[in-house]
Amino acid sequence: MKEDAQVTTWVWNPILRQYLVNAPHRMSRREGSSLCPFCADISEGRVTADMQAWLHPNDFPPLLAPMGEAYIVVYSRDHERIFSQLTVGEVTLITKLWRDLYCDLSSRYPAVMIFENSGEAIGQTQCHPHGQAYGVSVIPSTLERELDTVVQEYIAGRGCLFCRVRLEIEAEYQVAANKTWQAFLPPYARYPYETHLYPRRHVADLAAMDDEELRDLAALLLHVVHGYNMLFGGTMEPMPYMLGLHQIADERFHFHIEILAVGRAPGKLKYAASSESLWGLWTNDSSPLQKAQELRQAIIKSEKE
Repeated sequence: MKEDAQVTTWVWNPILRQYLVNAPHRMSRREGSSLCPFCADISEGRVTADMQAWLHPNDFPPLLAPMGEAYIVVYSRDHERIFSQLTVGEVTLITKLWRDLYCDLSSRYPAVMIFENSGEAIGQTQCHPHGQAYGVSVIPSTLERELDTVVQEYIAGRGCLFCRVRLEIEAEYQVAANKTWQAFLPPYARYPYETHLYPRRHVADLAAMDDEELRDLAALLLHVVHGYNMLFGGTMEPMPYMLGLHQIADERFHFHIEILAVGRAPGKLKYAASSESLWGLWTNDSSPLQKAQELRQAIIKSEKE
């Protein structure tokens, strides 16, 4: 059978019992182009002069309706800025845009993936500050596994596992917190500086979050990223990372964010090598307790500067 290079399809892996996306047209997507499509939104009048953050349809979408939809979340009008250079107010606009986008996409799809690839080391192809979002017609395997765990805990009468993890996490693993959120480096971290952000209130998704919680989220995200950039005296700045919002429209679920910072030491990156990529057996060559202390101190130092 001849394949259509322009067709996006689901492919079922019967061994792992999960879907993957086949999108051959993305092989020719622009990378490192001097012509920024997000700056063109401004110069060609597609966004108004007062718009600081906006959605841009993905020009090379891995998902097409009814499989899904793909968007770029543009963080700033300024091509040269990176996430850590934005203000709390500017990031709050982004978190509210995330909420609006989630509410829209979740009305049509069972899963909404909002994420960011930050840094060339993990595949960022456009310098203009941005993240991405997919509405997906199937639930990705990681989210499905999280939901299965949640359901099992409720069936067993133990309530929300995420709430218990948040409440029972030892103080030494917490790296930052504010009124409505807390951030910690879990003992089961896969990456040396992997950080999880949990809302203190049990909410399933962005749709249930109020404006104060979104502003506090913006502030905490900046604290963590600033801390990453202060590690080892700033020698890993800007820290490359992957950021993902885990949420699903099920009241038993607990919305949370994971940031996988891939820098492990000055000039060194943590790669998902054979045992991890092929078998899912992760090895963390560091002490999570020690790394939590380093990151906590770096965040405190960044707040003073």
